[in-house]
Amino acid sequence: MSCTMSATPESPDFRTWLAQCDDRELANLLRARPDVVLPLPPGITPLAARLELRASVGRAVRTLNALELAALEAAADLGAELEPVATTDVINRVCAATTAAPAQVEQALRRLRELALCYGSGQSLRITAEAMAALPQDWQLLDDAPAVMELAVIEKLNQPQRAILDTLLNSGGVGRTKHAAVDADPGHPVPQLINAGLLVRVDAGTVRLPRRVRALLRGGDITQRPLTPSPRVLGETRADDRGRDRADHAGAGAGLEVARNLRQLIELLGENPAPLLKEGGVGVRTVTTLARALSVEEAEVHRLVSLGTATGLLGRGEPDPLPADDEGSDYLSPTLAADGWLDSDLATRWVAMLSGWLDSPWAPWLIGTRDEKRQPVRLLSDAMKRPHLAEHRRLLVTRHTLVAPGVDVTDEQMRDDLFFTRPVAATLLPEETISEIVAEARWIGALAQGTATSVLRALLDPAADALAVAGEVTPSTVERVIPQADMTVMAPGPLSRDLQTELDLLGELESAGLASVYRVTETSVRRALDTGRTATQLRDWLTDHSLGEVPQSILYLIEDVARRHGTLRGGPALSYLRCDDPALLTEAARTPAAERVALRIIAPTVAVAQAPLAKVIDELREAGFQPVAEDATGAALDIRPKPARLPAPDIPVKAPPVLDESRISAAVAAIRRADGAKEAGTAHTAPDTRTTLALLQAAARGGRTVTLGFVDKHGRAMHRAVTPLTVTGGQVDALDEVSGQVQRFMLHRITEVLLG
Repeated sequence: MSCTMSATPESPDFRTWLAQCDDRELANLLRARPDVVLPLPPGITPLAARLELRASVGRAVRTLNALELAALEAAADLGAELEPVATTDVINRVCAATTAAPAQVEQALRRLRELALCYGSGQSLRITAEAMAALPQDWQLLDDAPAVMELAVIEKLNQPQRAILDTLLNSGGVGRTKHAAVDADPGHPVPQLINAGLLVRVDAGTVRLPRRVRALLRGGDITQRPLTPSPRVLGETRADDRGRDRADHAGAGAGLEVARNLRQLIELLGENPAPLLKEGGVGVRTVTTLARALSVEEAEVHRLVSLGTATGLLGRGEPDPLPADDEGSDYLSPTLAADGWLDSDLATRWVAMLSGWLDSPWAPWLIGTRDEKRQPVRLLSDAMKRPHLAEHRRLLVTRHTLVAPGVDVTDEQMRDDLFFTRPVAATLLPEETISEIVAEARWIGALAQGTATSVLRALLDPAADALAVAGEVTPSTVERVIPQADMTVMAPGPLSRDLQTELDLLGELESAGLASVYRVTETSVRRALDTGRTATQLRDWLTDHSLGEVPQSILYLIEDVARRHGTLRGGPALSYLRCDDPALLTEAARTPAAERVALRIIAPTVAVAQAPLAKVIDELREAGFQPVAEDATGAALDIRPKPARLPAPDIPVKAPPVLDESRISAAVAAIRRADGAKEAGTAHTAPDTRTTLALLQAAARGGRTVTLGFVDKHGRAMHRAVTPLTVTGGQVDALDEVSGQVQRFMLHRITEVLLG
């Protein structure tokens, strides 16, 4: 198979142009396209082949901004896929369609050459094979239709006109017709559509569907996003120190609230690991139970579980110890890494959450929708896992770091900047994904008040110390609280873990935030006493950690509950109960709970049970009694079960994405050495099927006629002048220039393509 393309001394082919690059230009190319460096390419020809691979070209294309892609598109429209075009023509075309200055377009063309997406010497320019094919289907930035275009215009079309548009929409957007000429019958639908701006005349026999019309027919966005950089993208904004401080304060508040809820979730799952479904997801009932226990919405549970899993604080498996009612399923449970996170300071917790969120593959907003098999998406199911979400998160939040600290960026400005800096990604990203990622960024404190917080900027900057920055913007913890006569305790700031644990036992949270309020109730006091604390210990703790005196109302409540609490005393015998009141002990022994643990009285004030002490205590508490555990000396014990834990997950260490200069230098040296030893004076190999396919696709986009060599079904070699229309699925539909009929050719039967 072969294909012939024009190559003159003034317009060398891609391999020849690459060989003419000096060492500095070659190093810059390898630096810009690092995926072609490893393993070291053994010469110019292998390097050229790697640079033309569609996967590599696609990665390079995704790094282009809108102006660079517009320049690439303009060059393709001028025929640069098939033959050299003048750079001045490309510049003039882009400047006529946009507000870009010639110098900006020249810079865009230099960038395309640096990435080897375009090549050529002097004022000639060619597009590298696969560059246009790597773009999304129907890609177009430069408008070729009137600026005003509404769906109502299309809805008013008659049936023949609409049929033509639908046919072009489903066949690549370009079509051949004898009614495209300027003097064609004005009563035919094609001239009518051209006059209405719904079709564009390419030449006397070719029409094209404009970008806006394609978008309207598909129900997409027809908004023309900017093709030139805004002052934000160019870094022409001034820092707002007050705005930065406000954003940091608000972001820290949001982040610490998430940390508080995540801490409660970890403690809850440590006591009662959540059973998982067979496929590994979390069931709806389990989510509802967790939401009720945490007093949050179910959507908050979705985010918290996804965040905890991405951060390595939660995992799925068999925890140690297993739940008492284990039925053999896997569980959602904290990992050993959760203990270190719980013991760390607030800044460390926040940075760990932000890092985990940035790298998270989970899309909690998909929960409740249907997957490809029409099954509902569950929490932590495979259907809500998106490997590219980490890249998308960084891509979106980085738009807010293009501006100076403290400068607001609206959602619309963010979308405009995203479209300019990464138009391919912006086109492929669903609107829902963009909105949800931004909402999550605000939820966790990465974004606040329209700008990126200092901690997020530090995380995205490899040279910055994010933990140090977080320590500066995170409020310091308080060691004293303010008890009030209305039975509330106010914490004027974030609490240390020890203080938080005690206050969670003694009070019920009423108001969360950087400053929180707890209410002391009979139930909360009893909960604290159940853990082995005495009334004296609770009074002393309040006295030692209070600003001012402890109100008498709180002290009286503690004393009143303590008088009725702990009258029954238990210890291991298997277990025993003792009580100074024989009547109370007799009453306890007559309950159904006593039968379940085989409790029997052996003395007026002593009873024994055939069950572990923890089970005896739990059964009697459910029956309405208030026993506490004690050790051999009579001191109260905290017999709460050990929190369940899973092994800490292995978090892979990311390799630096940028190749070091020594590797670049070694690659250039290897290429030159191999080129001199093996390739001097050798003939170049003929283009392969991939090159032929690229040429046919280029001819189809440009409406160019080619001579096609092929073998028919009888094995006869034939040639035919055709104009390719579509190249998909291993076959080529082309217009026969002699018969005027559309013919179909199988790609594997094509032997050569000659460009006229």
